[in-house]
Amino acid sequence: MIEYDEEWLILLLWQYRGSLFPRAFLFAAPASVFAALLVQARESLPEFDEDINRELGIADAHRSQLWTAAIGILSALMLFRVYKAMERFWEGTGLLHQMRGEWFDAVSCCVTFSRGSLAKRPQETLNFRHAVVRLMSLCHGSALKEIGGATADEPYTIDPHGLDDDTLLHLKDCVQAHGFKRVEVL
Repeated sequence: MIEYDEEWLILLLWQYRGSLFPRAFLFAAPASVFAALLVQARESLPEFDEDINRELGIADAHRSQLWTAAIGILSALMLFRVYKAMERFWEGTGLLHQMRGEWFDAVSCCVTFSRGSLAKRPQETLNFRHAVVRLMSLCHGSALKEIGGATADEPYTIDPHGLDDDTLLHLKDCVQAHGFKRVEVL
């Protein structure tokens, strides 16, 4: 995954890794040079301009018609881009809900499977259940924090202080000292 620094958004557009500008430049530069050559030929050779207009069938086109055609094409492109962006947004939202559901199912299974030991070891079983729920809450909150980026608020979790100090210290150290993401450790 490419990590972006959101502080300098304008510089983000010009970085090579992960940016579409270098690839877009490869397509736009030759087209711009060709357009500049056509404009230069049009200004220096009036008969060239008349021949091109006649061959392309735009001799009778008015400026408003050309403007309308250009705006129509640009509007269609913008509509397509917005549609794709909304599609990606809703897909991401659906995947977040699916992740939440999968983790809820995992916790439910752990709690259900520990039902058999509830009669023999009630306190240990309850401690296990509470620890699993707290760890999954931390896992979900950490995943949301990671997705939200550096400026995201700290997500609410179920009382992480119910876990022992060694676990909380390890979760803190895994991010700072070892470079692991907290979700991977949980």
